[in-house]
This record gives sequence, structure tokens and C-alpha cells, in this order.
Amino acid sequence: METLDPVAGGLGAFLRAAGFNALGILEASQYDALVPPPFRLGLLFPLGRSALVLGAGGRALFDAFERSPEAAFTRDPLDAYTRRIADACAAWPGLGAARALFASERRSGVFADFVALGRAAGLGAASRLGLLVHPEFGPWLSLRAVVLCERTLVPTPELMGFAPCEGCPAPCADACHGGALAGAHFDTAACLAARLREPACKARCDARRACVFGREHAYRERAEAHHMRAAGLLTVEG
Repeated sequence: METLDPVAGGLGAFLRAAGFNALGILEASQYDALVPPPFRLGLLFPLGRSALVLGAGGRALFDAFERSPEAAFTRDPLDAYTRRIADACAAWPGLGAARALFASERRSGVFADFVALGRAAGLGAASRLGLLVHPEFGPWLSLRAVVLCERTLVPTPELMGFAPCEGCPAPCADACHGGALAGAHFDTAACLAARLREPACKARCDARRACVFGREHAYRERAEAHHMRAAGLLTVEG
């Protein structure tokens, strides 16, 4: 069976119109090497030959979501929107059998490492922030779903020579109210504690906003607050 490049075809156009404008593809062996055992293809989707990573850079996803019926949902609206788009992708003609996997999905008590999957698929490089940094969108990149399919897709290579934090004076570390970037590695516990404790961290991340890459693609306040609410870190009415 010949390989297929869905990013350059109609499927890519559909996904970009839906706000998923950062797409990457992994071979089955790459995918399996990066996920915990409960997510491996032999158990989850034995027919799988490729994994299409659905990423969204900048404001495109939230803008598309706000125009969707799911925006009126009271429970997990953005997840519902993502699920509809990813399921439509999985049913796309030409992919063969396929199934969608979501970043929020936990199996046997563990999650798949979507940051590792996105990095291997060429969607960004590791950063002090604990997030991928994209050459265009900077840290304003969301990895929300992977579509596993039986069709062999053209893989996208990992970014080479892009090291966004190398030589950077790290304004993100200075801007972090919780000191999560003070050490050699991002301190997730310090970040979570600050987001629960510091008023400045309730609805936005000043460290993320301080990154020198992709500042023009930073989420609008409404979108950033929505993500905080989804994480259970911000409580507002309405």
C-alpha cells in the first residue's frame, strides 16, 4: 500500500479550518517507543501503522471552537469539540481503519506523553517551560489528540537545529511567580502550587507570556482563562 500525505491534502485542509494548524506524523515504531504500555498499538489498535498528531498553534483552535455548537456546552466544551473533529478525522476516506486518542485519556492510571509525541513529530523543541516551543507559535501550542490509522502516512521529521532556550536570557524564569524555572528542570509541583496560591497565576501564565518566541500568537485572555477553568484552577461565574 502506498504512503499517503494527509497534511498536504483535503484532510489537512479540514483540520486547519477546524483550528488544528500544527500537524505531525509518526511511524508506528516511533509512537510505540514513546507511550506507556497501555497505549501501545498491540493493545490499543493492532492495525495501526501511523499516528497523526493533532496540534493547534496560536489562536486558531479557540477561535474555531467559539464558533462551534460545543461552545454552548456546560461540561468540557473544548474537549467535546476536539473529540468531534478527531473522530471526523478518524473516519476520513483513505485512512482505512482508524481511532482517535486524546491527551486527556488515562489508561491503567497513566497518560500518554503528548509532549514527547509532538516533539518526535516535528511540532516543537523542548523548553525551560516544560512545554514544546514551535518555531512560529512559540509556547502557544496545544497537542490535543492523536489519530492512529492503518494507512501508512508520510512521517514528519523531528526539528533539527532548533534549540529555543539555548543562549536565551530566560525572561520566562524571571516572570514565573512560583520559581518553577529556577532549577535545571521545570518544577511541576512548584508551578501547580503557585497557580493555586498566587492571584497572578489564576487566569494566565506570565512565564509563558514572557517567552521571546511567538508572542504575537499568545492566547487571548478569554482563551487562557478557559484553559485554566478546564484545569480546575480558576472559578468564575457565567
